[in-house]
Amino acid sequence: MMCGMTALRRFMAWSLLLAGCSLAPAPILIHDDANDSVWLMSDPEAGAGHSHPAVVSPEQLAAVLQGVRIQKRDALGLGGLFQQTGSAPAFTAREIALLTRHLPQALRKASPRDLATFYLISTDPVLGRVVTSGGLFVRQGRWYLILANAKTSPHAVQYENTYAIDTRDRPLLPIVPLKFVVGFSPAGAWIPNRDMRGKDGYGGYLDDSKLLVIDPARLAERARPAAPQP
Repeated sequence: MMCGMTALRRFMAWSLLLAGCSLAPAPILIHDDANDSVWLMSDPEAGAGHSHPAVVSPEQLAAVLQGVRIQKRDALGLGGLFQQTGSAPAFTAREIALLTRHLPQALRKASPRDLATFYLISTDPVLGRVVTSGGLFVRQGRWYLILANAKTSPHAVQYENTYAIDTRDRPLLPIVPLKFVVGFSPAGAWIPNRDMRGKDGYGGYLDDSKLLVIDPARLAERARPAAPQP
């Protein structure tokens, strides 16, 4: 993993590129209301191309989203390892219901150069309005989930801003870099990032502490009931 401001600057530049600061095709709207948006966006890091259009069932997607966990960086275990104890679900039941309606539609419409993105607003009893945002694409049977923000306040008080930062058109841009890492349960369906680095389609996603690579076949295998013993 790259570290420090070099990785952050490159991640922000890549996110701005996704926002349309280039000659990339215009995003395709899938769903939009006062709180939530789902778009198809051109992916400048698609390399040889993602495996799109892709058929993803709502049930498969729900199983993946239910398994995504977040953990504050100051709560990591020894050696900076993600610990399931103390982690929290990344998505609420409402958010999972919305994403399972719209992300499968986006992936069915996606070209090999696209990824599906989401921007969700919910209300936290302490922070008020918070943002969960990121993107999803399918590549060679694996699902790549980027979680740029997870219940993140758009006010970014650590930068002493009194105004809310609107990143709806930049869903892959972290409002607060280095705030959290993502993990997955069951861990057996989670492909470690170290096994994916250097492979086509991976290298452009710079803060890989916010990138999950999931094998849905492994997840389905773990969910399948054991065969009765004779």
